[in-house]
Amino acid sequence: MFKMIRHQMWNQRRQNSWIFLELLIAGFFLWMVVDPICVITADRAIPSGYDSQGMYVLKLGNYDSSFAEYDETQDADSLLDLHYRQILRTIRTCPEIESFTIGAFGSFPNSPSWSGNQYYNDSVRLHAQTYYFVQIDGSDMGKTYGFTDANTGKQLQLPADFSQREMVALSACAAKRLFGTTDVVGRKVLGHNREKELEIAAVFQDIKHFDVEQPYPLSIRSMKFEISPYMTFSQDIVFRLKKGVDEGDFRERFEHEVVPHLFQGNFYYDGLRTFDEYAYEKAVSSGVINRLRLHYSLAGFAILCIFLGMVGTFWIRSNARREEIGLMRSMGASQGCIVRQFLMEAWILVTVAYLLSLWVVANYVYIEGFAEPAKLLLFGDYHPDPAYWQNRALPHFMVVTLITYVLLLLTALVGTYIPVRRAARTLPADALRDE
Repeated sequence: MFKMIRHQMWNQRRQNSWIFLELLIAGFFLWMVVDPICVITADRAIPSGYDSQGMYVLKLGNYDSSFAEYDETQDADSLLDLHYRQILRTIRTCPEIESFTIGAFGSFPNSPSWSGNQYYNDSVRLHAQTYYFVQIDGSDMGKTYGFTDANTGKQLQLPADFSQREMVALSACAAKRLFGTTDVVGRKVLGHNREKELEIAAVFQDIKHFDVEQPYPLSIRSMKFEISPYMTFSQDIVFRLKKGVDEGDFRERFEHEVVPHLFQGNFYYDGLRTFDEYAYEKAVSSGVINRLRLHYSLAGFAILCIFLGMVGTFWIRSNARREEIGLMRSMGASQGCIVRQFLMEAWILVTVAYLLSLWVVANYVYIEGFAEPAKLLLFGDYHPDPAYWQNRALPHFMVVTLITYVLLLLTALVGTYIPVRRAARTLPADALRDE
């Protein structure tokens, strides 16, 4: 069969040249649009490192002199402290809420705020994002965020005196870059330009600050509870619901029964949002969603062009070869045999054209590079983790090449099958008579 197909393709070389040229261009174009889709999709598929189900951020505001509701007599530090703790007590005693914490300066996943620190170990310098929290009135950051200990696999537990001592907790990738291992609890690391020695209290599994990017080295530090008129902008109340709580019912009850108790002194309720809402908003604002839509559209356009080109070409070819098909049928060839022959021709065309287009792709990638992972609000030295295939050149090239080839081949085979199947159904007598 292969010898017959080779002769047939040579005899049809003029018609094949057009579809071959189309496949050559389409292979290069499709690879270019599939590459960023693969990278973005792979990054979003990386585990976030925390459980966002049932996690909420409570936003409070504080009336100042520009508001009609402002009460100057409520601005004393003692009253601010009293009212804020009353709000915390309201949250802590809410029956649906399992735990809470205070994240300072937007220290929670998908927050638009970003803080960082430098850490040192001998000659190793590490830039890491930092989550600050306030340990107060029964708060529990590890439980609320759903962080997991990297060594035990259990829920992250910070020491009770974490806030009273010079301590830090590190993510797994941060610990590995500083020490080469995650078994570093109790060891020391230098911070603040090597001026302060910090004891490592725990190592937790890597998390993604933004769902659309890869994990970045992270540290956890504590801060003192500060009383000021602006504390609502720097200290967010984060809480987690108990398992099995219906979130729709909870929000409805929260708005009607809990919110009125959050208006204490000059403090007022300013909204409740989930971590997932923050994640989607960040994906939209960073352009990741629009980028995906653009590349999906370009990939769809390329596939449509390939499909129409293959259908048109093989429709003409099958009609022009009706006599040949009639002779094959009269000699006992089945419909399936004829269809397989045409599909084999299409497979050879696609494979040869795609191999040639890969030479162009390889040169382009060598000069311009691959599509890169998202780097949102990352400062300092950024070193993509080679543990992920999208950060290694050969696996990256091979994965995108395979996915593009499968898409290209499936489109071409479907575009070939439709007209050839129709032509193969023609009775031998009808095919020969038409000729």
